[in-house]
Amino acid sequence: MAFKSILVLLFWLCNIAASLAGQITHHAGYVTYNGDYYGGQARTSAWGVPYMNPNSRYEVSLTLVSFNGRPDGSLKSFARVGLHVFPWLYHDTKLRFFTSWRDGNSHTGCPNTNCPGFVVSNSSIIYPGQAVSPLSQYDGEDRYMTFSIRKDPATQLWTVYREDYNTSMKIGWWQKGILGGLEDKADAVQWIGFVSYLDSDTGPSMGSGHFPREGWHKAAYMADLKYFDQAGNVYIPSIYDLAMDVDRPDCYAVLPAAAFFREIGDRNKFYYGGPRGCKN
Repeated sequence: MAFKSILVLLFWLCNIAASLAGQITHHAGYVTYNGDYYGGQARTSAWGVPYMNPNSRYEVSLTLVSFNGRPDGSLKSFARVGLHVFPWLYHDTKLRFFTSWRDGNSHTGCPNTNCPGFVVSNSSIIYPGQAVSPLSQYDGEDRYMTFSIRKDPATQLWTVYREDYNTSMKIGWWQKGILGGLEDKADAVQWIGFVSYLDSDTGPSMGSGHFPREGWHKAAYMADLKYFDQAGNVYIPSIYDLAMDVDRPDCYAVLPAAAFFREIGDRNKFYYGGPRGCKN
């Protein structure tokens, strides 16, 4: 078996073992209602996570999802891009850019380029797994990255772009035939913050480690949310036209930016997150 194939097998076995051992997961964000989607985009603030336990993980991501005919998510395929802190994978607590994928039908997939599937463009200015700096500071400078996933017009492959430089810069793409039901289109677009930790531990911080109610320059956010149709037309959804998806609002929450007077006109941005210490 090839070395990279062994890596991906170990990755999924580790996740399965952690689940059986009592891995807890929580998420907070917004999702589209089910439909036909051909891409998505988001700007996300970049925050480090101090005090991360080696068995914990934090990420914020844009995800395209196919439910493969099973809306319960049991056979979910996805393509994902975002920022995460993942000590098990990198042996450190740096915030890193990442991509990941999964074919729910064949139960294959992996993060970054740890297995065949995601191809990095020769012109890419950032590499999956690369550490991100500088980071946002509480009540200080706002640092962010903007990404999209959409079909390349020429190849029709799902492609990741960096959108921070007033132009789309290609990062890489997923090879044809590996994404199961997601190959043609997505059933939903998700903008989500996520944490996982052992049930014998307490949860890490999500985002800035502060609740959304603190708002501007204090809470983490996702903004400039977009999705695309088959013709490549851009849609800018209002937060109020999306579904809030939060499973532990006492630990990790979301709040539309328009709830704040200074941002009352921004209906395309939300704050998310919460402090460490969540208990099962």
